[in-house]
Amino acid sequence: MTVSRIEVKSSLVDWAFSVTDVNKDAIESVISKFRWLQEDSDTYLKPTIKQLADFAVRLHVPFGNLLLSEPPKTEAMKLAFRTEKNAPAQVSLTVRDVIYEMKRKQAWFREESGLANEKLTFIGSAAGFDRDETLSVVSNLLRLNHFRTARELYSDLRNQFAHLGILNMQKGGAGLGVNRPLDVKEMRAFVLLDDFAPLIFINEEDSYTARVFSLVHEFIHLLHGTDELLSEQENDVVEEQNINKVVAAFLMPEGEFTQRFNKTDVAQVGRYFNASPETVAIRAQEIGLIKNTNEIRLPVVQDKLKKSTGGNPYNTALSLNDQRYMNAVVVAQDSGLVQPTRAASLIGISYKMLDKTVENFNEREATA
Repeated sequence: MTVSRIEVKSSLVDWAFSVTDVNKDAIESVISKFRWLQEDSDTYLKPTIKQLADFAVRLHVPFGNLLLSEPPKTEAMKLAFRTEKNAPAQVSLTVRDVIYEMKRKQAWFREESGLANEKLTFIGSAAGFDRDETLSVVSNLLRLNHFRTARELYSDLRNQFAHLGILNMQKGGAGLGVNRPLDVKEMRAFVLLDDFAPLIFINEEDSYTARVFSLVHEFIHLLHGTDELLSEQENDVVEEQNINKVVAAFLMPEGEFTQRFNKTDVAQVGRYFNASPETVAIRAQEIGLIKNTNEIRLPVVQDKLKKSTGGNPYNTALSLNDQRYMNAVVVAQDSGLVQPTRAASLIGISYKMLDKTVENFNEREATA
């Protein structure tokens, strides 16, 4: 039986190794596994389709790119990221793929859903505003409801953003599997600015208190009409710091915060306001309750989302997208405007999960 092989250009293999986000040991393992990557092999640069697909999966690169006539050009990415230390992030292949996925979702919703037909007037409405003026705009658009847990507050804010017309998505990695997790040290959140279909993305690997903070932080970027963070410009770093202070002021209003602040138990204060102890300390210093954050011994708080070993994968799939977006995709598929394979791609799930995911969505909508 003749084995069908294809010829792959060495420049494309070199490209794959140059952009991959896997470590050196993993790369060496791939090279040793595939004879077609070794120059002394009779099949050098002539893999089977299955071998090339396996190679793409192992290096986390798009399979189709390996079939091009020349390496693809990498689009510049300068977006407003929130990293663990709130500094400009390096754009890894995993982050880049997540951004591209969110761009595709945003583009579909804006151009094909039929729901993004009105310009959102709040976009850029606080451009050039100082902290107090920005806080006033935020407070007029969002209601800060008190919840026992940050998870409940996060869900409430997502619902409020959906009603405002903001697409709010979350995901913990790139692709369909779990082998490409999105490290919070690399990226916590980003925003895609658009007058008709703005999108906020949150890394669901992050803690719920951090997700709450990131949601409001990115919302303020929309109010300022900004989505770029040019790391070489000092004023952009200052802008990020100013936005953080507005977020803290919104989540911890001065009057109530002053009443509840306890220098010896910032963890308890943080739990009440669904904020981290570090954020509590910074807020206390800003309004003059302490002279320096060093006065407070910050507790070690484990607020990471525990990974589920079971649960309902279809409900998990629904949580990736906000309700308005999900409804638009389901309606478009039911009406024949979107084919099932594309509907699955737009949701961010495999085709085999589509029917059950849509069924769960419809059941949830019927009981809402």
